[in-house]
Amino acid sequence: MKIAVAAFVLLTLAAGCGGGSDEPTRPLQAGVYTYELTEDYLLENGISEFQAESESGTHQATLGADGSFVDTWKTAEGKTGSCRGTYEQGDSSLVTFKWTSGCWGDFEMKYSVAGNRVSWSDQSALPPYDTDEDQKVTEVFSSVPWTRVGDAS
Repeated sequence: MKIAVAAFVLLTLAAGCGGGSDEPTRPLQAGVYTYELTEDYLLENGISEFQAESESGTHQATLGADGSFVDTWKTAEGKTGSCRGTYEQGDSSLVTFKWTSGCWGDFEMKYSVAGNRVSWSDQSALPPYDTDEDQKVTEVFSSVPWTRVGDAS
């Protein structure tokens, strides 16, 4: 099963929810983000060898101001991949990602922003791809931080 994420992947993230401050979470900005998913990290966390080989590497996630989402990556062996979808921010720090091509396994998670770094927590795989295995993949792929590196074009 493919879940780039995140995601995904992002990323994936040293999860955190921002500490004990009463300050509201800064908004998640549209833009270009990078994150790294090494093959060793994916394998150590129970991702299949096929998926780890296919989806490891340096990821670039682009969040468009129009709610579009693109995740592209390049493995250490030079293989590339890409998935497209949409994202929607709720009233709080919850973001829902839905794939439209290239990947499956919609998910939602909370974010925390510190400078140019976004950390993710409370990841949930969404139906119909919400088995225990889908949940594990969602958590592994979206438990690394993303770093904002620029504006979306």
